[in-house]
Amino acid sequence: MNIRTLLILIVLIGLGVGGVFIWRNIYVPEKGKIEIEEGVVPAPSTEVQVYKGIWTPTLLLQDRHYLATNAQKLKDMGIDTIFIMAPATQGEEWLERARENFQSSPGLVKKLEEVIPDEKEIITGAIQDAHNNGLKIALTLVTWNPPLGMEYDTELLSAKIIEYAELAEEYNVELFAPMGEPEKAFGAKTSEWMQEILPKVREVYHGEITSEGSAGLPLNQELTDEFFRSVAEGTPGRFAGYDYIGFSPMWPVEQKTLEEYSEYVELALKYWLAQAERDSCKGIIITEFGVLDGMLVTQQESARAHEIVLEKASKDDRIFGFFANSDFLGLEIQGVPEFSIEENLKTQEVIKRYFTEILD
Repeated sequence: MNIRTLLILIVLIGLGVGGVFIWRNIYVPEKGKIEIEEGVVPAPSTEVQVYKGIWTPTLLLQDRHYLATNAQKLKDMGIDTIFIMAPATQGEEWLERARENFQSSPGLVKKLEEVIPDEKEIITGAIQDAHNNGLKIALTLVTWNPPLGMEYDTELLSAKIIEYAELAEEYNVELFAPMGEPEKAFGAKTSEWMQEILPKVREVYHGEITSEGSAGLPLNQELTDEFFRSVAEGTPGRFAGYDYIGFSPMWPVEQKTLEEYSEYVELALKYWLAQAERDSCKGIIITEFGVLDGMLVTQQESARAHEIVLEKASKDDRIFGFFANSDFLGLEIQGVPEFSIEENLKTQEVIKRYFTEILD
């Protein structure tokens, strides 16, 4: 079972915990004490015209030192930015749900118990370690559908977003998204919520702000050039005031063939770029791309799925970022050997070619 599958399982039980990599300066000893560097480590001074990075959906790596000790490997692949996620506001409640639903995986529950109470220290350490290794940081809060019978405390959620926006400002985070996939929490009220939270974030954070995770195409709509033009010329909507729209075109293997996925990516790019034009955003950022369930495809097919996104999106100068799901690095879950995925060298070759040659 790969990391993406684990994430889906966690979503299904409503755990709702986002992920971060645990790096060299975030070592968690057995007693639970987290060691992070004193002060603020300056962000890399190099300017980034297009973010070239990885999206990190897990906080339970088998090798706690992987990213720190492999920073040069990542940079050799052209990676300059790491997208990390803070856990959901009601993590403690969802941890109780994990204890109930993952009784057959005590190692997983144990690691969640270690990480959730120390989320802020882990996030801070991740930022410090990234900057120490010459990598930039994008940060968001990940919140999923609440478990049955549980509702979000929107005031608590907003307060936590502002807390992390302040942290992003203090620790020189380059890109901030208030919340990943807010549609899952707010439904029809998403646009209203996004416009309410934006000025609050702007008050405390002065870097670039993006939405995160938008996906899909409108149903029962003929996707013609005329339609896309009408979207671009429409009344400003939910993304007005944001620097970028975050778009996450993961390949849903069980729903689309590679050929169908290629067509979908092309149409979706047109749709989200039209919305960026409508809302006067700089453009869009592909906040996550890859394979929704890597167990169902070959490494060659996975590499091709990544290539489709890069191939289509690299041709448009209104696309300012590419964050590949980190499954292709072959990461393992600490203490839970059944949750792991094999390293994909073919995908790494694709990423390196685009990040170092075509997008450079």
